[in-house]
Amino acid sequence: MKIVVVGAGIAGLCCAYYLCKHDVDVIVLDGQRVGSPVASSYGNGGWICPAQAGPLPEPGLTGHGVRGLLARDSALYFRPSYLPRLVPWLARFRRYCNHRDHEAGTAALAGLGRRVFQLVDEMAEDGIEPEIYKLGMICATADERDARKVLEGLQGMRRHGYTLPDELLIGDELHAVEPALSERVRAGFYMSEQWHVRPTTMTLGIAARLREQGVEIRERVRVEGFDVADGTVRAARTSTGDVSADAFVLAAGSWTTPLARTIGVRLPMQPGKGYSFLLSPKVMPRHGILFADIHAGATPLGDRLRIGGTMEFSGFDRTIDRRRVDTVFRLAREYIELERPDYEEPWAGLRPMTVDGLPVVDRSPRHANAFIATGYSMLGMTLAQPAGEALAQFLTTGERPAVLEPFRADRFRRRLL
Repeated sequence: MKIVVVGAGIAGLCCAYYLCKHDVDVIVLDGQRVGSPVASSYGNGGWICPAQAGPLPEPGLTGHGVRGLLARDSALYFRPSYLPRLVPWLARFRRYCNHRDHEAGTAALAGLGRRVFQLVDEMAEDGIEPEIYKLGMICATADERDARKVLEGLQGMRRHGYTLPDELLIGDELHAVEPALSERVRAGFYMSEQWHVRPTTMTLGIAARLREQGVEIRERVRVEGFDVADGTVRAARTSTGDVSADAFVLAAGSWTTPLARTIGVRLPMQPGKGYSFLLSPKVMPRHGILFADIHAGATPLGDRLRIGGTMEFSGFDRTIDRRRVDTVFRLAREYIELERPDYEEPWAGLRPMTVDGLPVVDRSPRHANAFIATGYSMLGMTLAQPAGEALAQFLTTGERPAVLEPFRADRFRRRLL
């Protein structure tokens, strides 16, 4: 059996990795090089955080989003010129901003992410050695009320078997656990169930192992469409010629949407742009840090600290808006004391955001031999391994694993406008 995987980011590489375990021939295609700065797997925080895996649509978010329409420095921002194209997606997104759907989505993500730590360790045993940090995470805020709100919002994860703290850490108690925090930070809590990786070491590591196993990874090969006949995908049409196979997996992150459209599958998904940059702190944090009140995360990576945050809807534009980066930097430097007074290596990447905040990991509703693995939003490093493992089982056996049931591609039909 020969399978083509479209996409060499974390989603596509994990699909390819687990397909190899079923003794099938795999070819990976990507328009960029593995680990390219253009890829969303390049400059993100690399958080592996199944205990925080909640969907983006949540109760009360709609009002916050409306305020973001008018404020370019808002954590959630919609570019006015893109809004006409975004309105149908927003209308559907709004329908999921309720307690019932948020709780169901959280349960689905909690179930999918449960095995991720085990799977990452198994990859290490298989010779994949990413730069990984098993440090846990500190949630830190300037106001005790904000920290308590975040902790209360996570309590439902206890029902799904995750460990959460019972109480907040206040003042000196918090600073004893994380000395890198400035005096402005007054409250927070520690969560042990979080790791993080330098993202490029994970993608390059998986790619290297795949090549050792005989997988062909064709870089700088742009997939432009597919040859389809009688409900079957016969070949991927690429910038270097057609590539035929028995089955195809579309795992190209945000770019899966236009690719899927070429085979008649419409995904209600938009690219959500996030920004990151590097800092040199006076004291390197001992943990990953979530600054919940300013909607930013801090990830220690060797001698630099990566700050990431914001959600911007402006289409497939990867242009770096310095005003938005400067806003995050201005807020972050009040929480972390810096050795150098400026940031380095600003970067922007596109997260694949579905209207319900859940991935699509399924067979194409229109084609028996086409599969989709996308929509991981801000949870690529958390979900790619378990989703890839489950999809490989589905593809090779024909039986959909129960863990994938909430992530069906046809679930959106029930909520068509």
